[in-house]
Amino acid sequence: MAAPLKLRRQSVEKVPQKLLNVSKNLPVASVLVDTPVSSLEGIYDYLVPEIFDESAVTGTKVLVEFGSGKAEGLVVGRKDKSDQTQKLKSILDLTSPSGMVSETVISHIEMVRNRFGGSFWAVLNSAVPSRVAKEEKFIESAASINKSSSFDSPELRELIGRADFGQLVSKQRLKWGINFPIATDPNWFLLEIVKLRAQVSQILVIVPDEKDISTLSELLANHFGDQFIELGSHLSKSLRYRNFLKTRYKSPKVIISTRSGVFAPLEKNATVIVLSDLDSSHYELHSPGWNTRDVTLLRDHFTSLIFISPSHSLEIARLIEIGWLEKKLYMQKNSQRFLTNENGNSYISSIKKGISNGNVLVSVSEKGYANLFLCSKCRNTANCECGGKLQIDGSKKIPKCYLCHAEYKNWACSFCADNRPFVIAKGIERTAEEIGRAIPKTAILVSSGNKQISSVPSGRHIVVSTAGSEPNGVYSSVVMLDGEKIFNRPSLRAEELAKFHWFSLLSKASNSAEISLSLPNHHPSVQCLLRGDSLANATAELNSRDKAKLPPFYRVAVVVGDKPEISKFAENLRNDKTYEITGPITIDSYQSKILIRVKLADGSLLVDLLDDVIKVQALKRRKIFSIRFDPFDL
Repeated sequence: MAAPLKLRRQSVEKVPQKLLNVSKNLPVASVLVDTPVSSLEGIYDYLVPEIFDESAVTGTKVLVEFGSGKAEGLVVGRKDKSDQTQKLKSILDLTSPSGMVSETVISHIEMVRNRFGGSFWAVLNSAVPSRVAKEEKFIESAASINKSSSFDSPELRELIGRADFGQLVSKQRLKWGINFPIATDPNWFLLEIVKLRAQVSQILVIVPDEKDISTLSELLANHFGDQFIELGSHLSKSLRYRNFLKTRYKSPKVIISTRSGVFAPLEKNATVIVLSDLDSSHYELHSPGWNTRDVTLLRDHFTSLIFISPSHSLEIARLIEIGWLEKKLYMQKNSQRFLTNENGNSYISSIKKGISNGNVLVSVSEKGYANLFLCSKCRNTANCECGGKLQIDGSKKIPKCYLCHAEYKNWACSFCADNRPFVIAKGIERTAEEIGRAIPKTAILVSSGNKQISSVPSGRHIVVSTAGSEPNGVYSSVVMLDGEKIFNRPSLRAEELAKFHWFSLLSKASNSAEISLSLPNHHPSVQCLLRGDSLANATAELNSRDKAKLPPFYRVAVVVGDKPEISKFAENLRNDKTYEITGPITIDSYQSKILIRVKLADGSLLVDLLDDVIKVQALKRRKIFSIRFDPFDL
């Protein structure tokens, strides 16, 4: 017979003797502990074991006892004695190299946390990649990075002028907002600036996505060699951590990274260059969210800031308007000719002219074939039985519901029985088909979605592309279609993004290219294109945003939650005249959302309010609301 079960007394791990011997030099460490409950996040005192005396300095990650378990912490200071009355526990272990998070980075993260809310550790985990202990041996073994360099660029001096060129190669702090010059290769322009500025300061280049990394990294590595390092979440876990350690301890001359590298530790008087801040990839996806533009602006007052873009965001436009950033607009001599859609001008003539001299680029707004069509006879919308709208798949030419994917091989209008579709929202494949009929015996390439072409092959081609999928190359003619559609999308940033896209296309046009625009001459954005200045009408746009109480003059928080809770929260906030409340807006049967807007000066009040809400959620151990600050779009 088996022996009866007995309770076994749980053995308590004994603290090793080596951890009991406390350091005699500043024996107490102030540790910011990462706790699962955000309301408990705070600085606690721990004893420093003698074996960690030299290593447990400010910026070192440590393992400590917290409550009934263990937690990671960050040493934020050392001192002689503690103000805490209870008996102090000892640091158990180190979980990073000594001083891995510099004091400058700690201060920077704290400012970002104060602006966007949430916890310090949520931001820190974005700034510092996950640990791979085997990579830490690099710190001792790697040689120091050679920083000597010499470079001159007469072409850039001629383009930007002697005065700006002189500032670029001087040690003075720069705060510039630069538009890419029209008819100039943007990669060449950016690289020349980096090469010149790198002679006087360390450079961090923040780009939107991996596509930009792959384009620029090879060019930078060829010039800077071991002075160049690549960061970003696209790297493997080991390589990302290794490169972060190199950045922290070896201070490379040039660093290029996507969004996650915006917190990279830099030398004093470094320069941060942000490429195309209007790109949505610069916005962190996780709540409460942050973006590289604002994180860069929160760098210390020694850091030079350069924002380079085909067309700037209105946030940058406002900083230029108030004089905080200097506007830099450089004009490259060219003989480009613009053709607007007045007087019945057809873009086909521009394609025919262009193809006789080289490649032609045609930009469209949407992929697919016929994304929306009507009955040719009665003009009623073609709908599925489930209520979804029908689209025509370019491969089969069969109407198909975008919701339930039901096919209608023998489609006929449910109102008048006519079977002739009238397309009002053409996709890229339908546009390519129409161009092929108008200009036969000419190679037509389609670049869109997951079928993108990196560069135009040799020969003469008509390239039809959606935004961001344009192959690298120089085009003798550029056609910008669907202007009304892309400038009038139901989005707060519709005009900004459309202008950004069209100005980006100009950099791919040759000096003598013909540019065909699908908008009339008097359209404000067309006037900007004709002047070569994306901010030509910025004052009017900013005034409109200010009157409407919208960004960049107001900060916005989007709060999502269960309908009853959101309604109650919105009603309470309406009693406070500080906040502008929009909603509740229904999301589905269970959830709704509200938009909370405050003036820039009152932004910290909103952050504190929603931080309190997050703490209440933590104490109740349930998620009441999902909160996001300053989203990319509304």
